[in-house]
Amino acid sequence: MEKLLVIVGPTATGKTDLGLNLAKEFDGEIVSADSRQVYQGMDVGTGKELTQEGYEIEKEKGRWVVNGIPLHLYDLTEPDERFSVAEYQQLSYKVIEDTHSRGKLPILVGGTGLYVQAVTEGLKIPKAPPDLKLREKLERKPLSHLVAELEKVDPETAKRIDEKNPRRLVRALEVYYLTGQPISKLKKKFKVSFDSLMIGLTAPREVLYERADKRTERWFEKNGFLEEVRELLKKYSPDWPAMSAIGYRQVALYLSGKVDLKEAIQRTKFDIHGYIRRQLSWFKRDNRIFWFDISQPDFKKEVRELVGGWYKRRD
Repeated sequence: MEKLLVIVGPTATGKTDLGLNLAKEFDGEIVSADSRQVYQGMDVGTGKELTQEGYEIEKEKGRWVVNGIPLHLYDLTEPDERFSVAEYQQLSYKVIEDTHSRGKLPILVGGTGLYVQAVTEGLKIPKAPPDLKLREKLERKPLSHLVAELEKVDPETAKRIDEKNPRRLVRALEVYYLTGQPISKLKKKFKVSFDSLMIGLTAPREVLYERADKRTERWFEKNGFLEEVRELLKKYSPDWPAMSAIGYRQVALYLSGKVDLKEAIQRTKFDIHGYIRRQLSWFKRDNRIFWFDISQPDFKKEVRELVGGWYKRRD
C-alpha cells in the first residue's frame, strides 16, 4: 500500500518547516492542504512566504520549489476565481499519484481541515454545481444572517464551520437549497488506499497565540504584507471571497481609511486566535492523529523516529 504522510495543526506551528525537513530526510515532496495558498499573489498572509534564512525559492504556477523540494498546489488560481474543495481533492490525488510514481513520499501539509479530510477520508463531494444567481443572493446577506440561516437548516455543519468565512457559509447554504438536504448528510466517503500517518503539531494555547502574534507582527514590519495587499487591491475587489482571508480583510480596511494600522494589526491577531481555536477543535476530533507539543525541545526528534519506523514498514 502506498504511503501518505500528513502534517496538520493550527496556524504558526511550523508545519511547512517540519514538512521540508522530513521531505529532505525521506525523499519526499509536499502537497499543500491550505485553502488560501491556492491563490496567486497571496503569499505573506497565507504562510507561503518562508522567511527563515537559507531557503532558496523558485516560484512556478501550481508549485514552488524550496531548496530543491517541490511544494505542490501553490498559486493555482487568481483571487477573483472560485476554487472548490472538489477541485482541490482531484488535483491533490493527481499530485499524490504522480509523486508515488516517481518513488517519492507525498507529504500532505496544512491547516484547512476540510481539505485534509477530503483527501485522507475520500469525501464524496456533494454534486451541487455552483448556482451563481443563488450565490449572489446569499452573498448580499450580512454574515450574521448567513450563520443564523445555516443553524436553522443544517445545525451540524453550523457547529463545525468557520463562521467568519462567508465562502464556506454560502456554499453550505447553496448545497442545501439546491439538493434539499444539508451538506452534512451528503458527505459520503469512498475507500482511500493510502497507508497514512498523521502528525499533529500543537502547544499550550498561550504559546500558540504568542507564536501567531509574533508572526503577524513580522508580516507587517518585515515581510511586506501591506504592500502585498495594496498590489492585490489594484486588481481585485476586497469583496471577493479570497480577500476575506484573515489579515487581508483587515489590511483592506486600513488601506481604505476605515481603521488605523494599530487596530488592523490587533484585529488580525484577534481573528487568528479564533481561527486557532477552530482548527484545534476540528483536528482534535480525529483520533488518527499523533500529537506533538512544539514547545518541547525534542519533539522533532520524536517525530522523525515515528515517521522513520512507519516508513520502513512495507505492508
